[in-house]
Amino acid sequence: MTGVLAMDGITDPVNESLDESSAEPSATGQDDVSVETADDQADHIRRLREQGLFAASVEGGIKSRAVGFGSGDAAGTMYKNYFTPDIDPIDGRIPEDYLDELSEFYVPPASYEGLVKHLVEHGVAVLRGAPGTGRNTTALLAARKVMQTGVVMLDSDAGVRRLVRQDGGLQPSRGHVVQSDGRKWANELSAHLLIRLREATYGRSPLVIVVDDQVAVRGLDGHVVEHEIAVDMRFEVLERHLTVLLADQPERCHKLLEHQRLREDLRGRRSMHKITLLARRLARRVRDGDDIDRIAQGLGDELRVKAAKLLGPHPATEGDDTMKAEVSLWSRAFLLACVVLDGTTLSRVSRESHRLAELLHGVRSPSSVPEMPLFRESVQDWLGDADVEFIDRNGHRVGARHPECRVHVSHHGLGEAVMEVLWHDHSGARGPLLEWLDSLVVRGEEEIRVSAAQTVGLLATFDWNYVLEELLVGWAVDKEHAPRRQFAAAWALERAVTEGLSTSRVQLLLRRWSQRHSFRKCAQTAYGTRIGAMFPTEALNGLEQIAQSGMWSVGDAVREIYAAGSRDQVLERLANWSASSRHWLRDDAAKCLVRLSRFRGAQAVTAFLSEQGPRADLLRLTRQVLLSPTRHHRGYGWNAIRMWVERAGEEPGLDELVAEFIAELPEPGTEGDDMRERFLFYLRLWGHQLPDGEAAAHIGSLVTERWSM
Repeated sequence: MTGVLAMDGITDPVNESLDESSAEPSATGQDDVSVETADDQADHIRRLREQGLFAASVEGGIKSRAVGFGSGDAAGTMYKNYFTPDIDPIDGRIPEDYLDELSEFYVPPASYEGLVKHLVEHGVAVLRGAPGTGRNTTALLAARKVMQTGVVMLDSDAGVRRLVRQDGGLQPSRGHVVQSDGRKWANELSAHLLIRLREATYGRSPLVIVVDDQVAVRGLDGHVVEHEIAVDMRFEVLERHLTVLLADQPERCHKLLEHQRLREDLRGRRSMHKITLLARRLARRVRDGDDIDRIAQGLGDELRVKAAKLLGPHPATEGDDTMKAEVSLWSRAFLLACVVLDGTTLSRVSRESHRLAELLHGVRSPSSVPEMPLFRESVQDWLGDADVEFIDRNGHRVGARHPECRVHVSHHGLGEAVMEVLWHDHSGARGPLLEWLDSLVVRGEEEIRVSAAQTVGLLATFDWNYVLEELLVGWAVDKEHAPRRQFAAAWALERAVTEGLSTSRVQLLLRRWSQRHSFRKCAQTAYGTRIGAMFPTEALNGLEQIAQSGMWSVGDAVREIYAAGSRDQVLERLANWSASSRHWLRDDAAKCLVRLSRFRGAQAVTAFLSEQGPRADLLRLTRQVLLSPTRHHRGYGWNAIRMWVERAGEEPGLDELVAEFIAELPEPGTEGDDMRERFLFYLRLWGHQLPDGEAAAHIGSLVTERWSM
């Protein structure tokens, strides 16, 4: 059994009496194989989710990984920006070249000069504005304007705790920004606290606190700067971006900006982030040589008009042969099925459209419901009202009778427009649509379940309370079809959190769910999605609450947060868990150590062996696991080290790093001497078991030499 240490067949050579008779069985080879299979399955589902999120974005606007810095939660701020900066992982300082790029594309609103003036005069300001309006960019650039020697993004929780201490936490000669979205302290801001912070700035460390426009600011008169975006400013932002991106093609850029449909499309875009993504897409198509009129035809407003026409009804007018009669219920159901199941086989889409049509036919409304006679319409009839094409597995166009025929919505963004029009203009279809999506989650295979759940997440951005009450709450606590519905709720929240106006709602909801017994399983799953990648500190806090309850392991979610890029934070948190007095936290720390050891390449924990800070956390974690009084915890630790030793035979130079790390694990004393004896035993054993036993033998000789010094 390559790569797995079967602990049941090995007797701990020293201090067997330490094993608890009531302890759980130690990790066996079979357990490890099943965990590996589960990890592969998690990777597969993650890829399915990312495909759906990417397809829903504008030219890849949703990133697959978050940018983590500081102690983590501030990553949510930069996650929504146009560029992806390389942030200093120690103090969260924003790179100057990133701020230069922001400045180049920035159109200052009225609040910008007011914020700069306030910082100069008072040192501390509360910038109050709606998510997605560019408030974070305004805060960063205003702080830089006042203090040109650098800007630091403080962690949303830890940074504030440091600030209220006597020693402060502000870096001299730096501007500072902290975001409060989803934080309890945002509603507890007081004039007294701001005065204390003002004293801490000493006039040399300005601080901007960014809050949501829903946060009450009573008693903060004179400290708050309101951030608002005028309607016509959205076009100025788009114009600025296109002018910079198409500086070498001014004539085509000017022609595009003069297009009336471009201005009309901006009416439906409230987020500055979406406008910057639109600018990228438009600039790319201009550079590709596409016709300007054709580019304008593909804009969102045009798509919404197209979606409204597809959903009908279109009553025929006398003498007009071009107009069709009212769109049938079959055609509407087929269109909706194509949107939700984009990329699925035609046979499955057709089958599900039948089910949806039956549900829609039962809608009770004042208007008459179209009859549903069989055989009157065919798939070819529906295609005229669906605007879809048929492709094979590789994306090539095929005919409807092709054995691998799959349905694909022709225009990017049309599916989201169809759902938006349906939800707002055909309210009678909401209930049947949600009922159908719920049935897909229960009956469908993984690809379909992911698509259905992400559609529910999109609908939640249209009407948060309705979807939450009708589906998400029920999914989160469902027992009959758990964990399918619980996973679906998590995937829906993952889709919703990418919309700026829903981000804080999702954060607050999960914070509540992590404290309630029946909702904890779903909260754990949600923290293991892109939500945990965007807000790792908050996710790990919630997972810690769930783990110490002893209900179940949170290893799956921790693994996903680690894989998303927040590796340093995860390692530090696991090291703290391994030293906890709570058994279940120690249990999860041990399980996570062996699971994270399976990662290879840049994500491998062995990459930390040459990094001072993370190495200390890994040393602390491994030592605590190996010294655990619980046998199966120690088994996880030895399994992890065995993987490192096996990998050392494949990666040049890793054997010396592993040997040096192993040599530092035992501390002076009886326990240290016992651990040294165990290490020598296992290294000799692995030398016989592993395909490349020379690596284990070499590490053993290096460790022995180090200990003899």
